[in-house]
Amino acid sequence: MTLLLLIAFIGIPIIEIAGFITVGSWIGLWWTLGTVLLTAIVGTALVRSQSTSVLARINEQLAAGEMPARALFDGLCLLVAALLLLTPGFFTDAIGIALLLPPVRALIAPLLLAWAQRRGNLSFAGMGGGGSGGFGFSYAGGNGRTSGSAPDIIDGEAEVVETDPEKQIPPSRD
Repeated sequence: MTLLLLIAFIGIPIIEIAGFITVGSWIGLWWTLGTVLLTAIVGTALVRSQSTSVLARINEQLAAGEMPARALFDGLCLLVAALLLLTPGFFTDAIGIALLLPPVRALIAPLLLAWAQRRGNLSFAGMGGGGSGGFGFSYAGGNGRTSGSAPDIIDGEAEVVETDPEKQIPPSRD
């Protein structure tokens, strides 16, 4: 994972610089800068409008007692898209715009699910129903257990503290 981040931090700026040089040679410096600024402005507006609808979907699903896994994933994709669109460059803008498209997000979801399962953080559960998300997975807590495993037993002691209502201080009305 560290190697992947290192490659990304070195590779993406190189790709962006090459893109600036190439596009700048085609359309000129000012048109290139204007295009980058325009994609940031338009992308931010699109992220804002889509994030409002995603937030509404999350609230509706929570109110219905459902786990809003798909809406949360869409919200995460929109956050990444916003960051990429605000980063100057054509490569990051292309990825950010792609993340704004629901069909692209639908293609990415199974890939991320497969990656997370390989790492051992997720396990399959039934579609819908208790504890599972809209993609048919539930969090396994990173300890390798599935949702059907026996829970941990936590032993503890409790003490009941009786309070005298006459000795309690009433709340201040300031």
